Amino acid sequence: MNKNAFYSIAPMMGRTDSYFCYILNLINNEIPIYTEMMHTNAVINSKKISEYVYLPNKSKIIFQLGGNNPEYFKKAAEIIAKLGFKEININCGCPSSRVQAGSFGISLLSNPKLVRDCADSIKQSTNLAVSIKTRIGVNYVSNNNILDNFVNEVSKSGVKKFIIHARNAILKDFSAKNNLNIPSLNYDRVYKLKKDFKDKEIIINGGFKSFTDNSSVLNKVDGIMIGREAYKNPWMFLKRGHSSDLEHFEVRKKIMLKYLLFLSKCFFKTNFNTVPLIHAQSFFYMLKGSKEWKRILSNSLKTKKLECLFNFIRYNKEGYNNEIKI
Repeated sequence: MNKNAFYSIAPMMGRTDSYFCYILNLINNEIPIYTEMMHTNAVINSKKISEYVYLPNKSKIIFQLGGNNPEYFKKAAEIIAKLGFKEININCGCPSSRVQAGSFGISLLSNPKLVRDCADSIKQSTNLAVSIKTRIGVNYVSNNNILDNFVNEVSKSGVKKFIIHARNAILKDFSAKNNLNIPSLNYDRVYKLKKDFKDKEIIINGGFKSFTDNSSVLNKVDGIMIGREAYKNPWMFLKRGHSSDLEHFEVRKKIMLKYLLFLSKCFFKTNFNTVPLIHAQSFFYMLKGSKEWKRILSNSLKTKKLECLFNFIRYNKEGYNNEIKI
């Protein structure tokens, strides 16, 4: 099995932004990663989309859009296409109260005709592929027809890839955070969806923390999407294995140096930004230098300077600097 093709990284608000996508690209530029959701209006009217301009290898970065207006999807898609992306993922699963108030995200699961129209508007104005991310149902209702009807209707627009979070979304008086763990996962519902829609690419999401060799999962879906654990430990996706912690530590240092050089260029053009460094907190996760790295990173966030981070990365036991070319 080609893990680079079978696994992907889930869209996570405040996490899979342009900077984390850049980090993942340095670790493994073959793993698909889905950006945090951006509303169509924000793509059209704000400058936040410009943060993605300098990302390399956008063919493996899928841009997730939220919204419910086909015309706005068309305009946003045209902008995204010009940046070099190859695929848009429509968010039909986010259960946050703000998203519900805006009548998109999980609200769209019950309005497949509108989702079809949004997908059609993207396809008619660009050459971008379109995929959908949703959940198996809403609240505590068990009704297979809701998801089946949704997939059947949206497929009429030519959409062939559906990422399914294998639990219902609980809407009333329930936070988005709670919706990540409650109610219980129901993988069998996703397996049944694949069985009923054999010609569709069905990717399962929810609860996966690492690669699996469980044939009961691998043989029943077309892919597995990993979320929070991928953010905590993106090193699981490192292309080549390394025999020792020391060797692995050196590999991470080299990648971190490339990232810092990238940030230096970004900060030269704009003000110091703490968000890209927050992503680097677990860069040495499970390795001996992790505690010291976090201490130095905290100091960098306070002083708004990168020098101490460069010193940590470039210094080694022999006391000389490692010059890394990018």
